[in-house]
Amino acid sequence: SEEELCCVSDLEVCKPGIGSIVFHGVTDCRGLDIGSLVHLDVGEVLVYPAQATKPPPGEGLNKAATVTLHRCWPPNGRAHLEDHESQERYRRKIQAMTEEKRAKFIDYDCVAGIWKFQVDHF
Repeated sequence: SEEELCCVSDLEVCKPGIGSIVFHGVTDCRGLDIGSLVHLDVGEVLVYPAQATKPPPGEGLNKAATVTLHRCWPPNGRAHLEDHESQERYRRKIQAMTEEKRAKFIDYDCVAGIWKFQVDHF
């Protein structure tokens, strides 16, 4: 209902086998075409792909969120993550890449290929 759509708490957008985004707090989903505003793909998340439609930080979906991406493996394949040293090196690389994009690194699971990070806005 309109009443429910205006106050969705911790909205989660998922794409099975690819990942999810949890938008923190209450989101007014009325009039939001989430399918065209949120793109999840292997190793990639885009919110408001058309920059002209992006509202100011804190409005709509341009807000704090936690992103979880699955199937995030090194370009040369997961076989290169067999030993602990390789796993730690790749985990540090993922952490640095996350921080370069001004996001907060939460975790990277080398065994499962799951990368988790937080953003203040998109």
